[in-house]
Amino acid sequence: MNSKGQLIITDLMLYLILLTIILGIVIYTIDNINDNQVSSFNNHETNQILTDTLNTITKTEGTPSNWENESINNIKIIGLRKNTTSSMISYDKLMKLKNNGQLVSNLLPKGTNYELSIHPKNNPNHNTIIATRGSVSFDRNIYSMEVPVIIDYGYNVSSIYNHNYSNTCPLHHEKDNKTWSCKAFNIKKSTLNRGTYYIIVDKDTDYILTNTYNETINGKTDDNITEINQKLEQLIRNDNDTIYIHINSNKKQIYLVYDTNNRRNYLNSIKTPEIYILTLKIST
Repeated sequence: MNSKGQLIITDLMLYLILLTIILGIVIYTIDNINDNQVSSFNNHETNQILTDTLNTITKTEGTPSNWENESINNIKIIGLRKNTTSSMISYDKLMKLKNNGQLVSNLLPKGTNYELSIHPKNNPNHNTIIATRGSVSFDRNIYSMEVPVIIDYGYNVSSIYNHNYSNTCPLHHEKDNKTWSCKAFNIKKSTLNRGTYYIIVDKDTDYILTNTYNETINGKTDDNITEINQKLEQLIRNDNDTIYIHINSNKKQIYLVYDTNNRRNYLNSIKTPEIYILTLKIST
C-alpha cells in the first residue's frame, strides 16, 4: 500500500474516533437533560403533594367534621381545622392524630414515608412528632414543607368587655366614668360539676359577682387567671341563674372562660395566642 492509501486510512480512523467522541458527548448531554427534566418533574410533583396534604390537614375540618370523636373505622379524611368559622387547628384533633398517626397515610401516595411534627415558632428545639412512617431522616431524598398554625384548646370563651350601658348595671357602674366592664351571663348550676369557670384579666384587678337576688361577692385577682367556681356556687340558687360579672378595668382583653378539659396550662393562649410551626416531611 502506498503512502497515499495509508494517509487516507489514517484520516478515516481519526474521523471515526472524533465521531465516536462527539456522539458520546451528545448522548451524555441528552441523558443529563433527561435526568434534569425528570428530577425537575419529580420535585414539582412532590411539592404539589406536600402542598395538597398540608392544605387538607390545616385548612379543612376532615370528614366527618367531628372525626376526633369517632372510631378509626369511621374516619374518612383527617383535617385539623377547628370549624368553618375558625382558622385555628383543634387541640383535640391534633391529639387524636398523634395517637393514630397512620391516618396521615390516607393522604399520601401508597408507600410514602413521612414525618409530621409541630414546634413553637420561638422554640424550634421543642419539637413534637405527631405522626411518622418509616425512617425519613435516613432516606436519600427528603422533601419538607411547613406552615404556621395557632391551636384552639377547646375553651368556651366570652368577652366581658362592655361599655354599652343600654342595659343598666345593677351596681350602677355606668356612673363611674366607664372604668368598669359589666356583663350578665346565664350560668347553669350543673356546669359547675362538669368544668371550671375562670376570669382572665390582669393581676390585682378588683371584680364583683352579683346575682338577681341582691347578693354580692367581691374579689381581687391574684394572677391573670382566676377560678370562680366556688363563688358561683354561692350565688347560683336555681339550675339556671343570671350572674353579673363586674370587672374594674377598661381593657378589651377581659374574658370569662369555661374549661371542661382541665387545660389550665394553656389559658394564657387566650390573650396571647402562640404561633406553632407544623412541618411535613416525605421521602422517596
